[in-house]
Amino acid sequence: MKYPAPHLLSFQQINDVEGILISTQNAEGLPFTAKRAFWVMHTTPDSERGGHAHHTTQELMAVLKGAVRIETETAQGKDSFLLDSPTVGLYIPPYCWIKVFPTPDAILCCLASTVYEEADYMREYAEFQKIIQAHSNA
Repeated sequence: MKYPAPHLLSFQQINDVEGILISTQNAEGLPFTAKRAFWVMHTTPDSERGGHAHHTTQELMAVLKGAVRIETETAQGKDSFLLDSPTVGLYIPPYCWIKVFPTPDAILCCLASTVYEEADYMREYAEFQKIIQAHSNA
C-alpha cells in the first residue's frame, strides 16, 4: 500500500478582460479520472467535516470561496493544509484520514476517483490506525 503523500496541485489560471478562468485537465492536472464531484457549503461556524478515510478513493479538493483547513494523516505522518485560493487543490490519496475545517462562507469542491460506495469508507479512527499500522509494519 504505497500512495503519494497528500500534496498541493496548482491549476492553470487564464486572465483576460472579461474575468478569470481556472482549469485543469486529466493528464495535465488531475492525478486520476474524476467519476464524482460534490460541494460543501453553508457550514456552521467551527464545523468539522470529514472524519474518515477511504480504501480506494482518491480525492482532489479545491476551495472556490472562503478558506478551508484540512488536516491529513497517513502512515507517513500528519500534515495540515490551508486552501484559500481556487488556483490550488489538495490531493488526498487512499488510506488518508482527513478532518476538514471550512469557514462559514467557504465553498469546497471535491473531485473523487470513484462513485459513492459506503463500503469504501473507514469512519472509525481506531480501525484506520490499525490498518495503516499493519501496512507500515508489512
